[in-house]
Amino acid sequence: MQELVFNILEEITGEDLHEEGDVNLFDSGRLDSLGVIELIVAVEEKTNIILDPAVVERKDIETPNKITEYLQTLSKSRI
Repeated sequence: MQELVFNILEEITGEDLHEEGDVNLFDSGRLDSLGVIELIVAVEEKTNIILDPAVVERKDIETPNKITEYLQTLSKSRI
């Protein structure tokens, strides 16, 4: 899941963030509201996880590592 998250973020930001798993994507200017929508769409297209933009909280997706944890939690809760 982590590799998928990094690949999606690279598609959105144009940057390889593999060495920056704890970087705040919002504070660093790498992710904005449009980027969040792109992230949600990409996750839904590449996994069977459906994300409701009204439910996703910024704190859950502010770093690559938090995105990975969030998706893993959602994935486990749907099994």
